[in-house]
Amino acid sequence: MSAVSELTPQMQGYVGEFMDPDNLGWLPYVMYFHPTNFRTDIVSTDDSGFRYSEARNARYSATTLNTEDPVRLLVGSSTVFGTGATADRHTLSSRLTENDPRPERWINFGGRAFNSMQELFQFLLYRHRLPPVKEVVIFSGLNDLVLSGLPSNLRGEHGGFFFSQQFFDRLTGTRATGLPWFKKGGQRAMSGTVLPVDEQVIYTSDLILRHLNSWRMLCDALGARLTYVLQPLANWVRPTGSVEEQAIFAELDTQGSFRETYRDVCSVETHRLFSEHLQLGMKEMGVRFINFTSVLAQAARPDQWLFVDRIHLTDEGSDVVAKLLLRELNQGNLT
Repeated sequence: MSAVSELTPQMQGYVGEFMDPDNLGWLPYVMYFHPTNFRTDIVSTDDSGFRYSEARNARYSATTLNTEDPVRLLVGSSTVFGTGATADRHTLSSRLTENDPRPERWINFGGRAFNSMQELFQFLLYRHRLPPVKEVVIFSGLNDLVLSGLPSNLRGEHGGFFFSQQFFDRLTGTRATGLPWFKKGGQRAMSGTVLPVDEQVIYTSDLILRHLNSWRMLCDALGARLTYVLQPLANWVRPTGSVEEQAIFAELDTQGSFRETYRDVCSVETHRLFSEHLQLGMKEMGVRFINFTSVLAQAARPDQWLFVDRIHLTDEGSDVVAKLLLRELNQGNLT
């Protein structure tokens, strides 16, 4: 029997109907977003496509809260969205709210497959529907690093995005089949240059810092505290995962998609260079930086099942990460 289907059956709730191109929301500037008003036992979204959180005996989303009560915003891509969680109550935002002694709720502001510019644009598009924002935590980084491996013609001036091959094919009248997340092949893709891994790290760091500087100015104007958290990757956290992780990773590796897309960024050395560049740039900018790989590596038990794949978290993983993140964010200064 498949280890993936036996150990993580909930992952089927994040494909199929939920990721059907006909159900995706196609939005200006951010390109795409989740289906709206989607309802299953695993995942549900509001009328704008934001995922619901469940905590403190309440169910809420980015666009359904009282506009007078301040909130804390958790920004990112699929890990923040909660891919891998068995239900809305097990996402990071839900677990942060449940474990945070402060009154403000944490809002799930995650967009699956988003890069750092799409995260920023999504905030600009929906800021008017948010309550007062007291804190912004960006839990991100991996997608930008992966997308830096695209050929130069797909990266353009502002960085690559997922589905870019399909987007450009449609513009030129070519109909692409399927909807893969990431595609390096094809005649158009091969026409550009691909950066060596060390240059990908520098390119990605510069791109993230450019976008983060805009976040900094926005948060300063809003009076919101800003923190950037470099999200963990299983390979960065520990060389060998739990028994469940080893079984799942071994099966996923036979399918080839992870090896093709993430092979270049999995090394510990790549992580070290990436985190160092980001930390230096954010120190100069005055933005707090947390390398969460180091935090999780120190806390994780060898037998603890944290990841449903190398990127996304189990229910227990979300709870562990939420508690550790609160500790790092506040360090005795709960404001």
